[in-house]
Amino acid sequence: MTQTDVEALELPGADLEELGPDFYRDPYPVYARLREQGPVVQVRFGPTPVWLVVGYAEGRSALADPRLVKDQGRIARAAAALMGVEALPEPEEQTFGERVLTSHLLSMDPPDHGRLRGLVGKAFTNRKVQARRARVNEVVAELFDAVAGKPEIELLADVAYPLPITVLCELLGVPVGDQAEFTRLANALNFEPPERMREIAGELADLVLTWVELRRREPGDNLLSELVRAHDVDGILSLEELVSMVFQIQSAGFGPTSHLISNGVRALMVHPDQLALLRADRSLIPAAVDEFARFDTTVHLAMLSVAAEPVELGGVLIAENDFVVVATGAGNRDPKYRANPDVLDIRASTAAHLGFGHGIHHCLGTALGKVQAEAVVAALLDRYETVELAVPAGELTHKVFPARLLDALPLRVG
Repeated sequence: MTQTDVEALELPGADLEELGPDFYRDPYPVYARLREQGPVVQVRFGPTPVWLVVGYAEGRSALADPRLVKDQGRIARAAAALMGVEALPEPEEQTFGERVLTSHLLSMDPPDHGRLRGLVGKAFTNRKVQARRARVNEVVAELFDAVAGKPEIELLADVAYPLPITVLCELLGVPVGDQAEFTRLANALNFEPPERMREIAGELADLVLTWVELRRREPGDNLLSELVRAHDVDGILSLEELVSMVFQIQSAGFGPTSHLISNGVRALMVHPDQLALLRADRSLIPAAVDEFARFDTTVHLAMLSVAAEPVELGGVLIAENDFVVVATGAGNRDPKYRANPDVLDIRASTAAHLGFGHGIHHCLGTALGKVQAEAVVAALLDRYETVELAVPAGELTHKVFPARLLDALPLRVG
């Protein structure tokens, strides 16, 4: 987005959905312009007015504020009030698949959120994740072996997509043969038109139910077997919640990890001084991965919240039933959080950045995603003396807003 484009925006009050591909490619100038109006500004997503939190301190506060809730019923009532009606029209009865897609942790508040997160949290402890590091390194080696000798690789298709799918399938205990089908359906959810969502949701639910049946017959030392026992034996998890949890772990662990890797490597390619630092000192890789998450946050808008009561934030009074979205990507580029925030600097502090969220919705798989990103960066450095973009950086395109998802990342290697 050019400086002229940014200056032409009517801010605050801009409709972010109208900004188009240039905004998808580089939203940060828009966020900076919004931040000039204050840390909390009103924008629109289509016809809906939303308080967008673009300041770091205010974003961190909002993500931990229990008055900003994600309950879907509350959000529907707020939407009805905004439209001046008593209630929204009764939607068509949801199928099992559609209910699964909307009954996930990111759309839950306590106490259900804590109950469900507690069931899976044990699989993502730092001890458990570190125990998987050797296997992650093996998978990365296998993926790079498969493209050995090629002068050009496509990092997403060749490595960054199959890696987390493989790691998560093994963690859950789902068949390797279902990886391709799951990837197809997960991508379809993001990129197919809305009228296909019911069909795709049904296919996804059916796929996950086959995994559930498999682990009923053949339980093992894996997370899916534990969830099946929680439903079948302990009765603390409904079937809908079980299927939703499995889908969410696969989906949320797949896309964000893939694009943490690709966004980070892209950033290195346009900051050769930082790449040189990593070549000289591999011990900087963990810090570099955190800096990737800060510098170009994959999920740069948090899930929609609604104010359950009036909330004062950043000098703004947010009324009950107002919608709020935290722009984590904007907060990570706030000069009040970090000096020179638009510069990639793997030696600078990334303490308490918002790249993996904050509060009760902090990304459950953060540690596992970071281990995978670290392994890919290390492999690139170890295997290739030169790594560079195979196309000009300006030609790289992003799939959708509000996530930072590259279409592809072609690299010339040697």
